[in-house]
Amino acid sequence: MQPRRTETPEREVRRHIVEVCRRIYARGWITSTDGNVSALLSPDRILCTPTGINKGTMSEDDLIVIDRRGNKVSGTRPPSSEILMHLAAFDARPDVGGVVHAHPTNCIAFSLAGITLAQCLLPEIVFTFGSIPTTAYTTPTTPEVPDEVRKWLRDFDAMILDRHGSLTVGTDVFAAYDKLERMEHVAEITFRARMLGPIRPLAREQVERLREVGRGLGLPDRKILPLPCDHCNACPGYHAPATEPLGREPAAPAAEALPRPTDVNAMIRRATETMEQALRRR
Repeated sequence: MQPRRTETPEREVRRHIVEVCRRIYARGWITSTDGNVSALLSPDRILCTPTGINKGTMSEDDLIVIDRRGNKVSGTRPPSSEILMHLAAFDARPDVGGVVHAHPTNCIAFSLAGITLAQCLLPEIVFTFGSIPTTAYTTPTTPEVPDEVRKWLRDFDAMILDRHGSLTVGTDVFAAYDKLERMEHVAEITFRARMLGPIRPLAREQVERLREVGRGLGLPDRKILPLPCDHCNACPGYHAPATEPLGREPAAPAAEALPRPTDVNAMIRRATETMEQALRRR
């Protein structure tokens, strides 16, 4: 873990949070009043987005300051009920200076399908994240959420919240946003690869070699979750366990069961021919 950068003037941090919110909103990873962003101003003060405000049109003056217990110190709006997971991140990691909670489309879609991104697919992810875990399902806005994310924060900077969204942390809000962007990008790549056919994770030996190279480059040693994952159905030869983990729907069909591109093309041709025949009969 890297040490947190020195304190930044509050007005500058306000600009940073608004900029990050607008980037997330522009990408469609939050809508309307969804999502939250926060930054540590000082050891006992946190600047954050308030509840009930559109993150795409929010201004710097809309942000509020809270203490480490979540009590409002300044600002006109109340804090979000989801600020608890932000406080958990700041309490768990002294290196964390920024937290982003968003609803990235592909990441949520994978959690709904019962597929995690914990497997090692891309060398860049092994370097930057290690594994990308999916937390157990928790009821949003309740203490269940911070209790669950605490289990993962010690080892991971980015995680998918089952059926809920994502949580990323960094030395500041831009670092946390960059990890959100990278995580959603690997989710999109994985989705497209699965449409083409079964995907092949990196072999254990390849992962260990990447970690060795990363250490040689001075990169933090990221944690890799045990393989195979307990409920990820993306790997070839996966067989669902007799019972799924509590709070999850049964796993989606294995990648091998997905239609091949040739099957999809044939279906499109048949649909087109049927449509043309129907039009000719009119």
